[in-house]
Amino acid sequence: MKPLNVIKAIKISTLILLSLILLSPAQMFARPVVGSGSFTQFGKPTKEMLSKARAVAAAEFRTALHVWLKENMRIDVDTMNTIKHFAFGKFADRCLESAEETSVGRGRVWTVSLTVSDSDVREAFDSHNEYFDGLAASRFQEARGNDLNEALPGAIGALCAAMAKIEGASGGDGVNVNDIRANVQILFDKMEVKSATTVVDGRQGSFPNRSPDAVFTIDGAPLTGFHLTATVQGGRVLARFVTDEHGGVPLRSYKVPFVHNGSMLNVTPDARGYIKADGFIRYKDLGVRFNKGQDLSYIYKVPALTYTLEYKASSLSKSIVIPPDFLADAHVRKYLKEYCGLVPASSRGSADMNVKVAVEFSQNTHNDTEEDGYAMRAVAEFRGAGVERVGKTVFEKRLNFGLTLQSGEYFWEASGALRKLIGDALSQDN
Repeated sequence: MKPLNVIKAIKISTLILLSLILLSPAQMFARPVVGSGSFTQFGKPTKEMLSKARAVAAAEFRTALHVWLKENMRIDVDTMNTIKHFAFGKFADRCLESAEETSVGRGRVWTVSLTVSDSDVREAFDSHNEYFDGLAASRFQEARGNDLNEALPGAIGALCAAMAKIEGASGGDGVNVNDIRANVQILFDKMEVKSATTVVDGRQGSFPNRSPDAVFTIDGAPLTGFHLTATVQGGRVLARFVTDEHGGVPLRSYKVPFVHNGSMLNVTPDARGYIKADGFIRYKDLGVRFNKGQDLSYIYKVPALTYTLEYKASSLSKSIVIPPDFLADAHVRKYLKEYCGLVPASSRGSADMNVKVAVEFSQNTHNDTEEDGYAMRAVAEFRGAGVERVGKTVFEKRLNFGLTLQSGEYFWEASGALRKLIGDALSQDN
C-alpha cells in the first residue's frame, strides 16, 4: 500500500475511533424496551385473546421499563410509595403511546409484543418530567392567594406534581419540592377537626341512626371540598367523598356496612383528587404530617344480625370431584361470621336474613385454544333486614389438553372467588 493510502486509512480509523469514544455507553448499547404476552391458539386468534395478550405484554413492558430506568438512568423508582407508583404508571403509559405492536404466530403459540425504542423512551422520560414540572409550577401559583380554601388544593396539587417527576435521589432541575412541601405543611397545621362522637350507630345495610358530625376548618373557616377516603376492616373502601360547604364529613349519607360490632371506621385525607390519580395517594408518601388530628377513627355500634343459610354445591362433570370441605357449608358460614359479622339463627327464633348460595361446577372444551376449562358458576342471595341483594360470578381455570387438574389448588382459588362474590354482594349500594 502506498504511504498516502496508509495515512488516509489511519485518519479514517482514527475518526471512527473518536466517534465511538464520544458516544455514551447508553448510545453504544441502546436496546429497546420490550414486553410480550403469549397464548396457545389453534387457528386465527380472536380479538379477545389478542387483547388479553396485549394486557400481559403491557405488564411485562412495565417491568422491563423499571429495569431500564435502573440501568440507564440510575433511578430506582419505589413503586410502594403511592405517588411514585402513580408517576411510574404515567411514564409507562406515555412510553406505550409510541409502542410498536407485533403479533407473531409460531406453530400454535401466538406472541404479542410491545416495543419502544431507546430514543423514544428517553423522549418520553423528558416529556414526562417537563409536563409535571410545568404542572407543579402552575399549581403552586394557585396556592399564593389569601383564600386558604383555594390555596390548599393548589399547594397539594403542586406537591403531587413535583413528586411525580422521575428523578434520582439527588433530585433535578425545576421546582423545589421542599419549598412546596413546607407550604403544604403550614396549611395542614392551620386545620382543626372537631367531632361530637366517635360512634357510628345503626343497622347493617341501612343508613346510620347516629353518625359523627365531624367538621374540618382551616384558620377558623370551614374547609370545603377536602378529599377523604373512608375504609373499614381489612382496608375495604367504604366511600370517597369531600367535605361539604360547612366543612362537614357526610358519613350519614352512607349505609352501615356488614361488619362486626366494635369494628373500626377510618376516615383519612386522600390526595388522589388533586392529581387525578385512580389509586389512593398517602400524605405520608408526600412527606406531610397530620399534626391536627386529620386522620379520624370511629367505632361501629351494630346489632348481631342472624341468618339462615341454604347452601348447595354440585358438579355436572365427572372430572370435577367436589371435596367434602367444599360440599359442606362450614367454609361459607365461617366467612359470613368473620367478614360480614353475621351469626347463625337459633332454631327457636326467626332469622333477620335469609342467605342462599348455589355453586355449580362444569367442564368446557375450548378447541380453538386446545384447552379444557373448569368453571364454577355461583349465585349468592341475601334477603331480609331491609336488604335484598343478588350477586353472580363465573370463575374458570383453563389447562392445555392432556394436563390434570390439581384439585387442591383449584378449589382454593374457587373458594376465594366465592368469598369475593359474597363480599361484593353485601357491599352493594354502599
